Amino acid sequence: MLWITREQVLAGRRSTAWYQLDALAHSRDAATRLRVAKNPSAQSDALWVLSRDEDPEVREQVARRADVPRKLLAKLSEDPSSAVRSAVARNATTSGEVLRAMAEDPHHGVRFAVQASQRQRRRAADERDEAVAAERATDEVPEHDGAVAPQSLAATA
Repeated sequence: MLWITREQVLAGRRSTAWYQLDALAHSRDAATRLRVAKNPSAQSDALWVLSRDEDPEVREQVARRADVPRKLLAKLSEDPSSAVRSAVARNATTSGEVLRAMAEDPHHGVRFAVQASQRQRRRAADERDEAVAAERATDEVPEHDGAVAPQSLAATA
């Protein structure tokens, strides 16, 4: 049977106050720290603490978050765990500079994640460019108000 502690329950609740999550980030229990890392209410201070956690699964979860500070992602891009580095590469908020540095990672899985992220970013940029071009094209089409052009009047006279 799997028992869940009071700390783990608190760490997983969105309604838990940020200062409680900061304290729980220092828990001796790895499952509690993992729940803090997954909790959307955890703020930057707790994430910085968890980025130094001994458990690579906790660090990986921090690297997966969309709201993790870019400086923290840069730090995690040099983590000893390839799973953590791969999570950094897949994070949409990782800077292009960090991704370029990670492209030379010794682990093939990390390099693959970097390539996949770069392809996804290029596709998104292409889609944005197409949407802007389509919007401009509709803005440039002159509307016909039913009036006859002056040239056609001269031709009929």
